Amino acid sequence: MGKQIRQKLATLVTTLIFGFILYKVLERTFVLIWVNTPWWGLLIMLVVLFLLIDYMVGRLFGTEE
Repeated sequence: MGKQIRQKLATLVTTLIFGFILYKVLERTFVLIWVNTPWWGLLIMLVVLFLLIDYMVGRLFGTEE
């Protein structure tokens, strides 16, 4: 498989995993997150979660350099 195809596939998988996790977390704890966490804390958590997923999927598909 070509490097570009692996990168595109890894990006797609990362987006799907992140979206699924975000949907499940917000579905169950929407009220708790908004009550106990400031808006900037939620944004930081989302960015960290996305970066972790991106790193793991990149390693899985061999696209990390």
